[in-house]
Amino acid sequence: MFEVNIDEKYIINQHGTSEGAQIKYYKDGFWYKIDNRGNEGLAEYLVSSMLRFSSLEDNEYVLYEQGIINGKPGCRSKNFLDSNNELVTIYRLYMNEYGRNLAEVIASMETMDERIEYVVRFIKECCGFDIKEYFSKVFTLDAIVLNEDRHFNNLALIAKDNIFEPAPLFDNGISLLTANLSVSAKASIEDNVKRVVARPFSGSFKNMREYFGDGFSLDVEGALDWLSNESPSFERDVLIYQLKQVGRRTDPMPLS
Repeated sequence: MFEVNIDEKYIINQHGTSEGAQIKYYKDGFWYKIDNRGNEGLAEYLVSSMLRFSSLEDNEYVLYEQGIINGKPGCRSKNFLDSNNELVTIYRLYMNEYGRNLAEVIASMETMDERIEYVVRFIKECCGFDIKEYFSKVFTLDAIVLNEDRHFNNLALIAKDNIFEPAPLFDNGISLLTANLSVSAKASIEDNVKRVVARPFSGSFKNMREYFGDGFSLDVEGALDWLSNESPSFERDVLIYQLKQVGRRTDPMPLS
């Protein structure tokens, strides 16, 4: 846990497609986010810490630390960009190329396959990069942690000298049923899991996962053992529930 006071001059105004609307600061090589409508900082910490038990390399995801920012709960993460690198979101790539919101464009397409193929083709033509493997990692994670705020501003590439590579997985604050718009306080975890709406290509995590395949494996027992020593919270209980579902999977693409 950290505690810090940051002047308003360090606020970074970001516009795009996120529903989170968290106040964000950048100072001394760290990004800071204040919780907005739930325990987003706790969710970021739990989700990113869980990935330590995955087959992903350390540079493939952003690690978040929970703390207090100007007296309010939130989280921080280290800047993962070198000085000569640039983070380019898919939202921005498409807006720069066509002057339109990509989410609105694909919303008019009838099937998930059409939406995915359109975006994959755009990235290939625009950046010379096959983004399918990156998507498989993102949507594997989203299915586990129930990320309801995946959008084209947190799907991104890193550009260096016109060469593109995938960004690490980041921005999972609207996960684990915290701040999710579809969640009912009166429902059980099991019932609420069924209510969560996936994005951006389909409302179903299962459909997107099956399209791309699982992007990484996960040491479920190791992650559950770690969680048993974490402070009790609703978000921790949701992650435990989800990991147990992963451990019970018997379909052709097991995670563990």
